[in-house]
Amino acid sequence: VHAAPPVASFTFSILTAAQVEALHSAGTLVVGTATSVAEARAWADVGADGICAQGFEAGGHRGHFLAEIEASLVGTMALTTLIGAAVDLPVIAAGGIMDGRGVAAGLALGASAVQMGTAFLLSDQTSASQPWRRSITSVGDEPTRLTRAFTGRFARGIDNRFMREMRAVEAEVPAYPVQNRLTQALRAAASKADDPEMISLWAGQGVGLARPGDAGEMVQAWWREAKEASDALQRRVGR
Repeated sequence: VHAAPPVASFTFSILTAAQVEALHSAGTLVVGTATSVAEARAWADVGADGICAQGFEAGGHRGHFLAEIEASLVGTMALTTLIGAAVDLPVIAAGGIMDGRGVAAGLALGASAVQMGTAFLLSDQTSASQPWRRSITSVGDEPTRLTRAFTGRFARGIDNRFMREMRAVEAEVPAYPVQNRLTQALRAAASKADDPEMISLWAGQGVGLARPGDAGEMVQAWWREAKEASDALQRRVGR
């Protein structure tokens, strides 16, 4: 609150109405992550200014907080549309958006904006480690997977040895943040050893489309691509 950022975005849980009001008093807009219509409505009820609709395709940790993981596995296309119809707030589409075509698709679904994460993992400004970056460039068409193995909370990433070997006992993994603390030393050692098989390689389903480059130039290129995709769609619809 004292930092008074223009926007504060939250995931994993939900603020109270009093906490949202405190941020508003500091001039900060509040965006809440939702993986279901119920979660979006909960954020609307406490006074959020916008909703980030985190689709099933998104990389990293799932932001669900009202239901079990199974109920949160709604794709970005359906979730963006459903939340847009359910709450009278700006919606930010997130999950699987990797280029201008995805940007155009999100806006066509009624989103006010899109949120991209995996698309930046190979950018010049990324903080991703070298083994993480190499795994992204070599992933090919292999699917990403959800796992609790690293942190005790479901997250999507590139499959590796640790995830595979933990699958048989994954149901017994302690909840976050306990498991996150237990694997901390392992992940640190693996990262130091340049070993991608024992670190979390968070990435969304569109990771195969990740490209290197300057982040600012990538954003400009995606916006041009979005306009081109929109123009192409208009031509098709107008036929």
